[in-house]
Amino acid sequence: MRKIIASTILILSVSTLFAQNDEALAFYNQGISEYSNKNFSAAIQSFTKALTIDSSIAKAWFNRAVCKTDLKDYTGAISDYTRSIDLNFEKEKAAFLIAQNRFQNNDKIGALSDFQKTVQLDPKNADAYYYMGGIYFENAEYQTAIEQFTLAIQQRIDFAEAYNDRASSKLKLDDLQGAISDYREATKRNPNLAISFNNLAAALRQSGDTQAALKEFNNAVVADPTMSSTFVKRGRLRMETNDLDGAMADFNKALELNPKDQYAFNNRGCLKNKKHEYKEAISDFDEAIRINSTYGYAYYNRGIAKENLRDLTGACKDWSEASQNGIAEATQIKATDCN
Repeated sequence: MRKIIASTILILSVSTLFAQNDEALAFYNQGISEYSNKNFSAAIQSFTKALTIDSSIAKAWFNRAVCKTDLKDYTGAISDYTRSIDLNFEKEKAAFLIAQNRFQNNDKIGALSDFQKTVQLDPKNADAYYYMGGIYFENAEYQTAIEQFTLAIQQRIDFAEAYNDRASSKLKLDDLQGAISDYREATKRNPNLAISFNNLAAALRQSGDTQAALKEFNNAVVADPTMSSTFVKRGRLRMETNDLDGAMADFNKALELNPKDQYAFNNRGCLKNKKHEYKEAISDFDEAIRINSTYGYAYYNRGIAKENLRDLTGACKDWSEASQNGIAEATQIKATDCN
């Protein structure tokens, strides 16, 4: 899922709202100014002073909540949004922002309940349906997730992220063609959403259409040429189709973009294994393991390189590590070759 949608402070005409108390108005406007300068702590102090003078200033509660969200004080923000709702101010928006703050605070159960309240108040809130879909997806309730993403799309027909995540839900239910269709729709709705091109390419690869998959990986690179994972995935596909030079260029590019990409090191090591460059391959597997000491496939592949260099003792040790980190192939090969 995409990150939380940033809330925007409400700067409404205040000349009549605070006519009864010039001091409260001054503190409120000071808070607005400080927020505009991204001085969120100072803005909170100013809104607090305004509320100390007059606790019925709903906008001050709401805007102080916005500042607290920016400072990741999600519990404090929820409390302030609740006060603004009690004062009957921007109830639909405040309910949605409460739900978002719960989501950011990893209270998914509470967030789901508040998103449900949000759509009761505002049935056209596409983002609320989208977030609910994401929560159901994380709970492995994929059909319900699809229903929520569909509701999000019905409210916002160009909601590319909702098409993308609905596609991922369909994949979980083995609806490969439905997933491909939704991933395509996501790329049409937002040609800059590189993750959707990546996902579409992976689904096409799974369907056996390697040429179409390669095309979509190329589109992903165009959408975001800084995403190292795209080059890793395209490199794997090129390696599988025996374009070894193209694969090497992709793995090298991935590591240029992200020198700590464990998957790039592992896959480049596999490519070097394929080219019988076993010592060089071991160096890449070493780097992958240095980055992630529990990376089972890196141990497994390094074991293969060592076996080819006739270091069976070292190979068996690596396969044992791979087996302990969940690689079934390592368990099998260790049982047959390391007795």
